[in-house]
Amino acid sequence: MKILMQTYWDTVRRSVFIASMLCTLVILLNACTPVISPQLMEQIDRNLTYGSLASRPDEAKGKIVLLGGTIVQTVPKPEETEIEVVQKQISSSGEPYLTDKSEGRYLVVIKRFLDPAIYRSGRDITVEGEVQGSAVRRLGEIDYRYPVIAALEIYLWKEPLS
Repeated sequence: MKILMQTYWDTVRRSVFIASMLCTLVILLNACTPVISPQLMEQIDRNLTYGSLASRPDEAKGKIVLLGGTIVQTVPKPEETEIEVVQKQISSSGEPYLTDKSEGRYLVVIKRFLDPAIYRSGRDITVEGEVQGSAVRRLGEIDYRYPVIAALEIYLWKEPLS
């Protein structure tokens, strides 16, 4: 009987171990999965950094970029929605890092309505889109030149639990 019970508990332990390893593997694989569709991921110009885009946005027109950051504001317009974003570095899955470091700001334009109550200030976002050039807007007391990205795909990250 003792041998039978020991065999039973060995089997249970093995099963629990295998189940926990499978769960860990699924979580790790999901953490590395890009949030943008694979077809669009193939089109990204990986040589185009945010720094070079910000300094020469007109030279990058037509190129496809993947950018992330934190929303500053969302402004619905008659034919589109414009999102102002503070750029942040992104992980391999496209998620913006939790950091105060940024190389600047950019504008995202999408040809549909996005609700500012959902796409609100402080939310993290990842965007794949085509560089359209630049636009100059007032930022405080300066004229700031924003790179403009026409969104092909947008991913709004879940808010952290408080």
